[in-house]
Amino acid sequence: MNNIKFLSSEDAVSEVVDFVTILGLLVLSIGLIGMAGYPIVKNAQEANHIENTKQSFIVLANNINKVVMGQAPSQNVELKMYGGSLSVTGNSSINITATNSTNENITLVDRQMRSIESVVGETVIVYEDTGVWVRYPNGNTILVSKPLITTHRDALVIPVVTLGGSSSMGGSGMSRVTAKGSPKVTVWKNVSNISVKINSTYTNGWEKYFSNVKAWSLCTSDECTAILDKNNINVYILYLQLDTEVK
Repeated sequence: MNNIKFLSSEDAVSEVVDFVTILGLLVLSIGLIGMAGYPIVKNAQEANHIENTKQSFIVLANNINKVVMGQAPSQNVELKMYGGSLSVTGNSSINITATNSTNENITLVDRQMRSIESVVGETVIVYEDTGVWVRYPNGNTILVSKPLITTHRDALVIPVVTLGGSSSMGGSGMSRVTAKGSPKVTVWKNVSNISVKINSTYTNGWEKYFSNVKAWSLCTSDECTAILDKNNINVYILYLQLDTEVK
């Protein structure tokens, strides 16, 4: 009788050990799945946030560019933030030179531009001089929305937008960008050898833009200097001091 009880107690202990072992393996499996799956879920979520911000900046550019083109005195655009920052910042600049009809070198414009930047993780989405760009953590910058630079047979139109203000927001939720200003147009007639030099954090994005636009040379140097292969044309500089605020 005692032997039977002893055997029964051994069986019970064995069952308990088996249960604990199975439970431990189950918990370990769940932990490993969680550890492996969390980065995937996080990366997918961040990629979605970046894409949403890109689309929002395209809308932002379309609206702000109405002010640049004189189609509206001001614009208000709402943007969703995903735990990063949104700010008016930077010190980018543009310098445009040419040769006039008497073969003199002249400066058409030399202005600061600056930018509106949204940081999502380590990726930056930016509005700069009417265009939208995205800079990834590896430093590569791509063009999302083209700047309003227009080249015709005998004319060139270049917007030069200087963003005033230095406001910023951080965190998650909705924010608003307000922009107002009045554009001015300066015309330079019968000029040649037009050189556009852009000094920007997003230089390689500008390089890719000019390399894909007919009649423009490839950018040279870190500042991106592009040359327009046209002579005796009229250049229209569309300049705007844009009062900008993030709130």
